[in-house]
Amino acid sequence: MPKVKTNRERRERQRATAGNLHRESKKPTKTAYTDAYRKLRRYRIAGTTLMVLGVLMALAHVYEHLADVAVLPSFGLRDLLIGFPMAGVLFVIGLVLAGRQITK
Repeated sequence: MPKVKTNRERRERQRATAGNLHRESKKPTKTAYTDAYRKLRRYRIAGTTLMVLGVLMALAHVYEHLADVAVLPSFGLRDLLIGFPMAGVLFVIGLVLAGRQITK
């Protein structure tokens, strides 16, 4: 640290140091998310995942009918598990979960 020759330079150095300390103390702190918000995020992520699964299941069902691919042995079971009804149910459940509001 260089020597200070005059009082004026000493005061300028003190002001600069005090200004830096003041700026550091006013840094914004990171806000923590509330438990309700975290719960809402989990529901939205789960809902979005179920909606994507429903769309993928519907696309697999369309592909199965167009390409005549046998995934499961019986036709009735195949339509029930990989069909439009199950895709619709998954999509609707996903919509319900993703559309939830924060309750107080």
